[in-house]
Amino acid sequence: MLLLTPLASAAVLTEVPPFLRGDVTVAYSYDRLAGVLTEEGEDGNVEVGDRALSEHMLRYNVTFGVAPGAAVFVEIPHYVSSTVSYSALSEMVYDASTGSGTYVSTNAGTPGTYVQGSGLGGIWIGVKGTPFSEAFPKRNSRATWLLEGAFRTADSSNYWVVNDEGKRGAGPGGTAFRLNTVFSTTFGNSAPYIQGTYQGEGKRTQVVTDGDGNTGTEEVELDPANFGKLVAGVEVLAGRNPASGSILVFDLHLNVAYAGYAYVPSGIYLPNVLAASAGEPVLQSEQFEPGAGLAVHWRPFENLEIGLNGDAAYHLPQRIEYPYPVYTANDTLRLDLGASVKVRFR
Repeated sequence: MLLLTPLASAAVLTEVPPFLRGDVTVAYSYDRLAGVLTEEGEDGNVEVGDRALSEHMLRYNVTFGVAPGAAVFVEIPHYVSSTVSYSALSEMVYDASTGSGTYVSTNAGTPGTYVQGSGLGGIWIGVKGTPFSEAFPKRNSRATWLLEGAFRTADSSNYWVVNDEGKRGAGPGGTAFRLNTVFSTTFGNSAPYIQGTYQGEGKRTQVVTDGDGNTGTEEVELDPANFGKLVAGVEVLAGRNPASGSILVFDLHLNVAYAGYAYVPSGIYLPNVLAASAGEPVLQSEQFEPGAGLAVHWRPFENLEIGLNGDAAYHLPQRIEYPYPVYTANDTLRLDLGASVKVRFR
């Protein structure tokens, strides 16, 4: 039976494996962004489709302590499925009055999945450590600071291209770097924390395959969005058994996420576009999402940890491709669910 006792070390989010010990983690996540698409017209916004972006992903992570309070890690993302699907849509036609395309008052398209990719992404290689930590009692630290940096390798089989077997890859394809930092402290059975993450995506030049499956003849330069996220939350210890090492922790948090502008192939995130833009790099506007979530960390014994998490966020209206006045509507929401199993070598 779990005994309710005060926290004895840093928060779960700021934990680093001890020297010459490590963790092996397999994590699953489901990310879904869904809502109505609208087009600006003379009579206001008109609904022209209902879109869902869905991603099922597995992450394989190995972390090893190379010094007290410092560790290196390798993470491999496995995109099980990345899809762009529509439950309702309109066909785009040329609008002579604007010199662009329009979905307004056109024939309805066939609902279904229009873009689908899968495969391994680039490999993350990183290091993390705690310059000061409550986990080291001799230092008498009143807070814990985790600092993490990582680099991702490029991947030629990415979401922008279909291979000779007709299979589309997954992931942004280019190199990237990530910085992550977490501050936490302990008050009785709670550990409030604040976390900041920034991911910078590198540009990539390659031939692309548009949403209709047509592969271009010339290379184009793509620039996926850089990403930042700020989380403020508190971990609450619901129970602990020092004899077995078991703990149960609930994590309640608020967050806000921002993604910068991006240059992506035209026709990937819209159901159909004019031939003049299909496959060409087009500007996609910034994204802003405030949200909230809950996570659970359960260790039935010292060497095993099981995690569950769920987050929901509101996606502010965003222009999808600048050649066309099509936006996400006010009902667009993001749902992020996950589960993980961590084997802790202690």
